[in-house]
Amino acid sequence: KQAIVFEYAQTLHQERQRIEQQLEKAIMQEVTELYMENTRFEIRFKTDSEMLNETGMDQVAFYLSTNLGEDLKPLVKVASGGELSRILLALKAIFSREKEMTSIVFDEVDTGVSGRVAQAIAEKIAKIARHSQVLCITHLPQIAVYADHHFLIEKTSDDVSTETVLSKLDVSEIE
Repeated sequence: KQAIVFEYAQTLHQERQRIEQQLEKAIMQEVTELYMENTRFEIRFKTDSEMLNETGMDQVAFYLSTNLGEDLKPLVKVASGGELSRILLALKAIFSREKEMTSIVFDEVDTGVSGRVAQAIAEKIAKIARHSQVLCITHLPQIAVYADHHFLIEKTSDDVSTETVLSKLDVSEIE
């Protein structure tokens, strides 16, 4: 049994290595379009057959540098909220094309951005929406303007509980 599991893990490892450079290149293209032109992105593997589990024998980490002259560091340790949102948007854009995802949720993907970056994010989400259903929670008009439908989400609290109300907006309420 252990030999079969190891064989599957080895196949998975080889497949990950096969697509690594393609994914790195695709992510770089996407983040450049999101005004992260000085970014470097790398996928690194730590492979250990002693650590074999249900996800294989690889530990996969994303490494990032967003400024010229900076070393690559683990994404989880160095990315700001805005950078992390844009990396996630890049990944979702790639996967929506490659895997034909039918529904994608963006929960405040515009965190920490404004201006031309917000516009680039909006255009990328609109592009994704051409072949996937997109639910996007945003505070920015640059992003909201691309939506086919708008909803208002309101939270109210008292000393005992919190209630969230969702209501569809008509055109007169959007302007």
